[in-house]
Amino acid sequence: MDRFNPGARTAVSRRQRSFSRLAIGVAVAIMAVGLALIGAAVNRLDLFETLGDETFAVAAGFALVLLGVIAIAAYGVVRAIEWAGRA
Repeated sequence: MDRFNPGARTAVSRRQRSFSRLAIGVAVAIMAVGLALIGAAVNRLDLFETLGDETFAVAAGFALVLLGVIAIAAYGVVRAIEWAGRA
Protein backbone atom coordinates (compact mmCIF):
# COMPACT_ATOMS: atom_id res chain seq x y z
CA MET A 1 0.00 0.00 0.00
CA ASP A 2 1.30 3.46 -0.88
CA ARG A 3 1.93 5.96 1.85
CA PHE A 4 -0.12 9.10 1.49
CA ASN A 5 1.06 12.20 3.28
CA PRO A 6 -1.32 15.14 2.66
CA GLY A 7 1.20 17.63 4.07
CA ALA A 8 3.91 16.69 1.59
CA ARG A 9 4.62 19.06 -1.25
CA THR A 10 5.04 17.78 -4.76
CA ALA A 11 7.56 19.19 -7.20
CA VAL A 12 4.76 20.94 -9.10
CA SER A 13 3.34 22.64 -6.00
CA ARG A 14 6.83 23.75 -4.95
CA ARG A 15 7.43 25.25 -8.40
CA GLN A 16 4.06 27.04 -8.35
CA ARG A 17 4.80 28.45 -4.91
CA SER A 18 8.26 29.48 -6.09
CA PHE A 19 6.80 31.41 -9.03
CA SER A 20 4.23 33.03 -6.77
CA ARG A 21 6.99 34.23 -4.43
CA LEU A 22 9.01 35.43 -7.40
CA ALA A 23 6.04 37.37 -8.75
CA ILE A 24 5.40 39.03 -5.39
CA GLY A 25 9.10 39.84 -5.10
CA VAL A 26 9.15 41.46 -8.54
CA ALA A 27 6.04 43.52 -7.71
CA VAL A 28 7.52 44.64 -4.38
CA ALA A 29 10.81 45.59 -6.03
CA ILE A 30 8.99 47.68 -8.63
CA MET A 31 6.99 49.41 -5.90
CA ALA A 32 10.12 50.13 -3.83
CA VAL A 33 12.08 51.55 -6.77
CA GLY A 34 9.09 53.57 -7.93
CA LEU A 35 8.46 55.05 -4.49
CA ALA A 36 12.15 55.92 -4.16
CA LEU A 37 12.09 57.66 -7.56
CA ILE A 38 8.92 59.57 -6.66
CA GLY A 39 10.47 60.66 -3.36
CA ALA A 40 13.69 61.72 -5.06
CA ALA A 41 11.79 63.71 -7.67
CA VAL A 42 9.74 65.48 -5.01
CA ASN A 43 12.85 66.47 -3.06
CA ARG A 44 15.08 67.29 -6.02
CA LEU A 45 12.55 69.34 -7.98
CA ASP A 46 10.99 71.07 -4.94
CA LEU A 47 7.57 70.00 -6.11
CA PHE A 48 6.02 71.05 -2.81
CA GLU A 49 6.80 74.69 -3.62
CA THR A 50 6.42 74.58 -7.40
CA LEU A 51 3.01 72.94 -7.55
CA GLY A 52 -0.01 73.97 -5.57
CA ASP A 53 -1.30 71.71 -2.82
CA GLU A 54 -4.20 70.42 -4.86
CA THR A 55 -2.17 69.81 -8.02
CA PHE A 56 0.57 68.04 -6.08
CA ALA A 57 -1.94 65.75 -4.37
CA VAL A 58 -3.51 64.79 -7.69
CA ALA A 59 -0.11 64.19 -9.33
CA ALA A 60 1.16 62.12 -6.41
CA GLY A 61 -2.05 60.07 -6.33
CA PHE A 62 -1.87 59.44 -10.07
CA ALA A 63 1.79 58.39 -9.79
CA LEU A 64 1.01 55.95 -6.98
CA VAL A 65 -1.93 54.43 -8.84
CA LEU A 66 0.19 54.07 -11.97
CA LEU A 67 2.96 52.47 -9.94
CA GLY A 68 0.47 49.99 -8.47
CA VAL A 69 -0.86 49.11 -11.91
CA ILE A 70 2.67 48.47 -13.18
CA ALA A 71 3.43 46.25 -10.17
CA ILE A 72 0.22 44.26 -10.68
CA ALA A 73 1.02 43.91 -14.39
CA ALA A 74 4.50 42.60 -13.55
CA TYR A 75 2.94 40.09 -11.16
CA GLY A 76 0.60 38.98 -13.94
CA VAL A 77 3.47 38.58 -16.40
CA VAL A 78 5.42 36.35 -14.02
CA ARG A 79 2.32 34.27 -13.30
CA ALA A 80 1.67 33.97 -17.06
CA ILE A 81 5.21 32.70 -17.57
CA GLU A 82 4.61 30.14 -14.85
CA TRP A 83 1.30 29.12 -16.43
CA ALA A 84 2.91 28.79 -19.86
CA GLY A 85 5.68 26.67 -18.35
CA ARG A 86 3.11 24.20 -17.01
CA ALA A 87 1.50 23.66 -20.43
